[in-house]
Amino acid sequence: MPARLRDLGVRPSKRLGQNFLCDPRVARRIADWIEDPLEPIVEIGPGLGALSIELASTGRPFVAVELDFRLAEHMEEELRPFPKARVVRGDILDRPVGALIPEAGQVTVVGNLPYSITTPALEWILGQKERVGRALLMVQREFAERLTAKPGSKEYGSISVFVGLNAHIKSCFRVSPGAFYPRPEVDSTVLEVTPRPYPGTSAEEREAASRMARAAMGARRKTLANALARGLGLAAGEARALLEEARLDPDRRGETLSIPEFAALARAWIGRGRPGGDG
Repeated sequence: MPARLRDLGVRPSKRLGQNFLCDPRVARRIADWIEDPLEPIVEIGPGLGALSIELASTGRPFVAVELDFRLAEHMEEELRPFPKARVVRGDILDRPVGALIPEAGQVTVVGNLPYSITTPALEWILGQKERVGRALLMVQREFAERLTAKPGSKEYGSISVFVGLNAHIKSCFRVSPGAFYPRPEVDSTVLEVTPRPYPGTSAEEREAASRMARAAMGARRKTLANALARGLGLAAGEARALLEEARLDPDRRGETLSIPEFAALARAWIGRGRPGGDG
């Protein structure tokens, strides 16, 4: 693999966390997770195509989105034998699923995600709503632990709340550093992400709850009342009144709140005529 990258003039970026999958056994295992051989696939950043060939060779509709023009040219050649497979050059974050693969209803998204784009890619996936049925994503193990963390744990944060409000997450299997080039310093985890709204919540409530989580956990040493006042630009009395309305102890820490409690806080916020969220 190093020789192929050199031939293409591609140097993996350590800063961006680029580690190319090079173990065909891992590629096969991910492909086997998708039982329907004709299920439409969108792949984020195919790299040198270790997973792409496994997926495209079944004859399914397949689109690989690649930002690096040198890797995109390489993948165009690699996918030429498969008439329903193609490469789109550009940033996945600028491409809605409907534009990438309009002939399909729901698609599955796959990707070996560099650390630098993991959160934006996840937000993009969940923003596609019903067009994405599920996603199989390879991410750093520490990030996977953050997504599946429980309230009160050191890994639990606003991203845990955001994902819990908008998707079901399942850890599929762990991947060792030896499956990649260059070899990373940490293990990776393959996650199955199934978009779905948290039961009993509206889109406005989920957006507001995510905003509450960012504010509440923006300063972990602060009490919930102080963190919300600072994060939302509220007077101290207003923050305490909001928490009282949601039946939450203002002296708790934000990282101890569960998703239902953040949803209750969001309902109180919306009930006061506040916007659901500002991104």
